[in-house]
Amino acid sequence: MSGSDQVTDGNDDEATEGVAQPASIDVEFVKPLVLHALRRQVLRPGQPWSSVIHDYDSWPETFHVAAFGLRGEVAACASFHPDGAPHRPAADPAKTWRLRAMASLPEVRGQGYGAAALRYGIAEVRRRGGTLLWCNARSGAVGFYERLGFSIVGDEFEIAPIGPHYVMEIEL
Repeated sequence: MSGSDQVTDGNDDEATEGVAQPASIDVEFVKPLVLHALRRQVLRPGQPWSSVIHDYDSWPETFHVAAFGLRGEVAACASFHPDGAPHRPAADPAKTWRLRAMASLPEVRGQGYGAAALRYGIAEVRRRGGTLLWCNARSGAVGFYERLGFSIVGDEFEIAPIGPHYVMEIEL
């Protein structure tokens, strides 16, 4: 499978030879509705719109970030909320956060949009006192997360109908 055909959660920001990097990437806090189209396109293609609307979207502590492309489109997104890590029962649940619904447009992968959105979110988690961030990463996106400091925790597992995942985490 070629890199452009590989199914990931949209986060393959590996440096791409010959692709111009934007001088700066605009990343902002946004309402979840702003992210729904990208979530559906990348994370839930062919599924109903309801598949990209999550309970955690409206939780008081949840925040959402978007990295915007050169034409103002949402190029990458991520959501963050406090959530104890089942794989780390001793971790302080008040300082443990979860990354959800991370995605980037296929045509901007490798240009830093996903990394910019994730770094922006990590900085906010730290600002809010978080010391551990974890996620269920699609297997095809493991390299992206590793380049940003995440580590795999445990064995690969399946989330139906989405596909294989790994729990990954980063200490902040």
